[in-house]
Amino acid sequence: MAVHVIRGFFVLLSTLTGYYLSPEVRLAGVLVGLFGSLAVIGLEILVSRVPVKKMVLAIGGLIVGLVTAILLANFLLLIPIEDPVKGNVLRFSLYFAFSYLGIMYAIKGVEELGFVLPFLHGSKGPEQKLLIVDTSVLIDGRVYELALSGFLDYTIVIPKFIIRELHGLSDCSSELKRQRGRRGLDVLNRLRKDDRLDVKIYDMEFPDIEAVDSKLVKMASQLKAAILTNDFNLMKVAEVQNIRVLNLNSLATLMRPRLMSGEEINLKIVKEGKEAGQGVGYLEDGTMVVVENAAVHVGKIMDIVIDSAIQTTTGRIIFAKLKSQN
Repeated sequence: MAVHVIRGFFVLLSTLTGYYLSPEVRLAGVLVGLFGSLAVIGLEILVSRVPVKKMVLAIGGLIVGLVTAILLANFLLLIPIEDPVKGNVLRFSLYFAFSYLGIMYAIKGVEELGFVLPFLHGSKGPEQKLLIVDTSVLIDGRVYELALSGFLDYTIVIPKFIIRELHGLSDCSSELKRQRGRRGLDVLNRLRKDDRLDVKIYDMEFPDIEAVDSKLVKMASQLKAAILTNDFNLMKVAEVQNIRVLNLNSLATLMRPRLMSGEEINLKIVKEGKEAGQGVGYLEDGTMVVVENAAVHVGKIMDIVIDSAIQTTTGRIIFAKLKSQN
């Protein structure tokens, strides 16, 4: 609210200034003051959208570019130019070109400068442990509860190109992809708004790299960070480059209770199995349990005895039998 009041006061003051400074043509003065102040406010709004660190770098690049242009212009103009207009054109061209080059080089070089000056990326120093989260983990959603539990002793890093990928999914024509994208954005917002978590958004770009996975690996390599992912292929690529990878699915598998042969549990039989007479139920963590001769008990909670378990590419399967058959 205060910002709008200040802007309104600025417009009013500029309009009155134009009115009093142009006593001969007051209407023209009012219009110049009004539209001039609106243009300044528009510029202020545009500038406010640029990250402060990039703005600082841009100003630094502008200063370096102007100094370079001045030195180069003074050197070139040691050669006498009879026409002063040509000299001014040369001087202006150098100022304009080197100012542009200085700003663009400074902004695009933020990644490299960030390793020399860690504050450019909001890093507290080399001792800070960074964990880059990929799209699959945000869509999965379990990372929020895991971060709250305190088991992740890292600063969670969300690259802006991951956020853009989630926005792309949320606007996709496919209903499934839209739901995945929106769920990922929801988890992201929960992470960012929770003051108990150390979450940072990193604005690092790699224009020469198109694939998001390759960008993640490059970013992790440069920041000396670990990657949290559910993507098996990304995990293998990162490990080849000696980047530490935390796989959320692997962690979930390790945390599943190890039921021993002969252990008794209660299980709801939810459907029939592939083989005749088999019933199928699921543990709380999603592990499938195949129970012999339990097809007739679909929909009921039965006492079962663990027989054996096997590990497959899709997960762990437990085989059991009804307690009454022991």
